[in-house]
Amino acid sequence: MVVRILAGSNEVDSLSTESRTPVVQLSPFSSDGHDGLLIKIQPPREPANRNLHHVPCDLVLSIDVSGSMDSPAPVPSNPGEKQEDSGLSVLDLVKHAARTIMETLGPEDRLGIVTFTSRTKVLQPLTPMTAENKVETIMKIECMRPYDMTNLWHGIRDGLSLFKEGEDGQGSAGRVPALLVLTDGMPNHMCPPQGYIPKLRAMEPLPATIHTFGFGYSLRSGLLKSIAEIGGGNYSFIPDAGMIGTVFVHAVANLQSTFANNAKLRLTYPSYLKLEETTGEAVGKQEPVEVEGDVPEPLTSLTILLSNIQYGQSRDIHLKYGNSLESITAAAETNSKSLPGITAVLEYQHFTPTIYQTVAHQSVLALSLPLFPALDPAEIAYHVSRAALIAFLSTLSPLNAEEEHEPLKHLPRSLPDRLETLAASLPALNPKFSTSHAGCRSLLTDLIGSSSTLTSDDETLGSEKRTHPKTWTGQIALALLHTDYYHRWGVHYLPSLAGAHARQACNSFKDAGPLRYGADSPLFVRCRDRLDAVFDALPAPNPSRVPVPVVPVVSSMRVYNNVGNGCFAGGMMVALAGGRGEVRVGRLRRGMEVATPRGARRVVAVLRMPVRRVEMCLVGSADGKTGLLVTPWHPVSLSSGGVWEFPKDVALRLVRYTGSVYSVLLERDEDADAHAILVGGMWGVTMGHGLTQAGERGDVRVHQALVRLPRKTGGVALGGALTRDPETGLVNGFSRAEGPGKKVTRRLARRAKAAAVAPRPVDKLRPVVRCPTIKYNRRTRLGRGFTLAELKAAGIPKLYAPTIGISVDARRQNLSEEALAANVERLKEYKARLIVFPRKSNKPKKTDTPKDQQTAETTQSIRGSFGLVQPIAAGLSEIKKSDLPKNVEGGAYKQLRKARSDARYVGVREKRVRDKAEAENAKK
Repeated sequence: MVVRILAGSNEVDSLSTESRTPVVQLSPFSSDGHDGLLIKIQPPREPANRNLHHVPCDLVLSIDVSGSMDSPAPVPSNPGEKQEDSGLSVLDLVKHAARTIMETLGPEDRLGIVTFTSRTKVLQPLTPMTAENKVETIMKIECMRPYDMTNLWHGIRDGLSLFKEGEDGQGSAGRVPALLVLTDGMPNHMCPPQGYIPKLRAMEPLPATIHTFGFGYSLRSGLLKSIAEIGGGNYSFIPDAGMIGTVFVHAVANLQSTFANNAKLRLTYPSYLKLEETTGEAVGKQEPVEVEGDVPEPLTSLTILLSNIQYGQSRDIHLKYGNSLESITAAAETNSKSLPGITAVLEYQHFTPTIYQTVAHQSVLALSLPLFPALDPAEIAYHVSRAALIAFLSTLSPLNAEEEHEPLKHLPRSLPDRLETLAASLPALNPKFSTSHAGCRSLLTDLIGSSSTLTSDDETLGSEKRTHPKTWTGQIALALLHTDYYHRWGVHYLPSLAGAHARQACNSFKDAGPLRYGADSPLFVRCRDRLDAVFDALPAPNPSRVPVPVVPVVSSMRVYNNVGNGCFAGGMMVALAGGRGEVRVGRLRRGMEVATPRGARRVVAVLRMPVRRVEMCLVGSADGKTGLLVTPWHPVSLSSGGVWEFPKDVALRLVRYTGSVYSVLLERDEDADAHAILVGGMWGVTMGHGLTQAGERGDVRVHQALVRLPRKTGGVALGGALTRDPETGLVNGFSRAEGPGKKVTRRLARRAKAAAVAPRPVDKLRPVVRCPTIKYNRRTRLGRGFTLAELKAAGIPKLYAPTIGISVDARRQNLSEEALAANVERLKEYKARLIVFPRKSNKPKKTDTPKDQQTAETTQSIRGSFGLVQPIAAGLSEIKKSDLPKNVEGGAYKQLRKARSDARYVGVREKRVRDKAEAENAKK
């Protein structure tokens, strides 16, 4: 269905921005050497219902939960100050932002959540945000944990699929659909071979706009911007924890104040005008096409995609002529067949399949005297300058063959001159405009930094003298004129700024230019202020990045030479390549790139070995607050290229560790320095140097043994212990850990034990206790033993309890009357069903079950089931003295020691014999 609304030049006065119909205004202009056409699309200032809380939305959060999301999110600090580590990870703050979005939604809104790592998981389909559903959503948000790699494509694909699976079968009718993609790095798993943009274009029309958010400085920002452009959304750069709140607040406020979606502007005009867009390269930008059919003169059609339009915020498009104004006027006057003109058709939707159209027309003959009132020269200067700034920034991230923006790796030396030329060409920087127009002043602030950098000899003529660009303090100038700034944050910030100006959408409180967008929209301001208040009012997230606890060992403990149980404790943090942060060594997976003294190297395999109370060394700073927990004989170095030392020699203290230890195998490299990783703030060697034979400096371990170990996903091998060469005593492989087959063996052993001890239970009776932490206190489990108070209340002596199958723990104390009563009842029930037969039927003890309680039915049942005879016969039998073995020379114990020694040193002795024989042969 298409609803057509005429908005020609004769009907301008009848259209009001307070109605539901947007105004399309075509304004030709010629000012200060700039000729062109300015198209202004003015939506209603606010909804007809001025009490509207917000426009209903369908939001899907596609959240990156790869291992790097566990990296710290430090609080921003001033230059020279030490950054604080609050213990919060990037994922902690993302979860906090997700809760903020959820809290501002009502029952008319729906929220879906998808997480992606090496694979995706739909935590929640699109669900109405009622009070009950919000409670469940919070639990799902809090359960997100970081894993391994980044499968961005599946995160986008599965997020879009949720819009096609609406509960009511009507999709997102009546609600603003939007997919918010949150990631902190570069995709490294299952990337589409043909590229992301061609893959997304094959899925058009997309069911929702796509908005991308990049955290930190290790981003593929060009890809995120391209995805946002083809998805009709915005790309936002979040450098640190201080920007998360403001970016998400503005992103959601823009969605909640949307007037129309799927908007596009179709222009039809005489071909001699040669209209051109002025904002540079962008994904999805369409080329002009010739109009086919029976037309009185050659006509050209140009389609401009606008996506979402917000209440109260105009969309202004600057087009320039390909010919001079004089030649255009002459061509129009010579055409007597028809009245040449420019026709603009705005198509848009109100979140339903119905397409609305607003039509406007402008005569070409009236270019010098437009029917619409002329725009303010300062307004023209602002929009011409804004388009020129976007075009300049787009040259810094040109599109490659896969239509992905590829930021320049090296800035040209002529960039300061280009910046100065740009500033001189922007009419908005003329003092007569920059001092009177807020928009022009905002562009001046972002580019140069302050109006004090401009001085005017004659403001009426605009002949300003500018200082050298090196002295400019604007964010754009800082990002481009300082190489270290550009490579750290400028390469990500500039595409985000260009996108905000192109969409005319406010994306943060930080930049003066985008901050003015939406300022005239009461609905946007209300939504933004409400979101900002909710973000600040929510309780701070609980830090998930806590240091690994270590237990000190008494100094008198015997030295334990544990030479082979892996390398690093599972909680140690490993530095990723390219400054992408850190990840726990236990979360490393095959294909991830880590930092080495020789640059980035790829992980080939990870060996995990479970251990229990093994001796490890804490190596690190003298204060003991930071350091590395490593096995005693695993070489470490405090600096790249420094001296390698054994942790046993430089340890601050020894600790007992229970958990898993990990060893890492990197890709083959002949350079030995390429086989070390930065873990716990110092360098630690990885498994082998790619060699399989021992040499003078080679690693004698044969790491091909990893192939024979059971594997999990991501290249993680499960090992049990190290094996050694019987001749040399050196490590030569790994034994297998207990696999699935061992479970069957243990189950059969339990069955055999149950049959052997019947009718007694297999295990002792244990109490029901609750986990000690606040998070898991609602869960119950079996404790070590009953307290003395519980035994006393049940009338069972503490020394007698272990003899009848009851475990006792004298250390545990009862902190809950409810738990005490429950365990006392458990003891009484056990005691009531317990039958204790006397050892001697003619001499029963006081604690034995009386004969009158040994019912015939119970006794007969036990005898029939297990074939027991009462009383139970003795388990020992006597043998004759003559059947004993005869005396052994030297005694039995001496023979045992000799046999054990022979078995232990057989390999060494054989080698000694061979070496002696070879030496004698050499003498001959």
